[in-house]
Amino acid sequence: MTGAARTAAGVFVHERGLCESTDVGAGTRVWAFAHVLPGARIGRDCNVCDGAFVEGGAVLGDNVTVKNGVLVFTGVTCEDDVFLGPNVLFTNDMRPRSAIKRGPEALMSTTVRRGATLGAGAVVVCGTEIGEHAFAGAGAVITGDVPAHAFVVGNPARQKGWVCACGVRLDETLTCPECGTRHERLAEGGLRAV
Repeated sequence: MTGAARTAAGVFVHERGLCESTDVGAGTRVWAFAHVLPGARIGRDCNVCDGAFVEGGAVLGDNVTVKNGVLVFTGVTCEDDVFLGPNVLFTNDMRPRSAIKRGPEALMSTTVRRGATLGAGAVVVCGTEIGEHAFAGAGAVITGDVPAHAFVVGNPARQKGWVCACGVRLDETLTCPECGTRHERLAEGGLRAV
């Protein structure tokens, strides 16, 4: 899917975008200067903005927003409704060396669970899992797992509170002051709505 702006199988590719994957869901848009490599899997109704790169072996669920300049490499899985802010960067190799070529089996995977948000310029070190509806602030450097509904910021990223699925920080009773949703602690460390 290259050349003039068009839709194919319900997928829009800007005339200056390049989508080489055949596994892209209906309603997805790939904008100018974005590049989706063969072997990438992208769900329905995703938005891959200008200058983004999605490598073969990466997986994006349905309704994922990939803002400008985001780099999604082999081994990264983003579940449904994930938001990747401008210039989010994923890694997939803990020991990169130019002279050593590693195959996909040697790379480390990363999973971003449903509804999570990574703010502008966040860096995600490979081998991590970001929980459902977690929120990483702009510029966060994520070096370890992030629990469900956790709000993390900084370098390295540290938890500063909890957030609702609607994105608002929870109060001390783990209730959202905006939508009223109450949350409870999970044994594994995150939260869930009740």
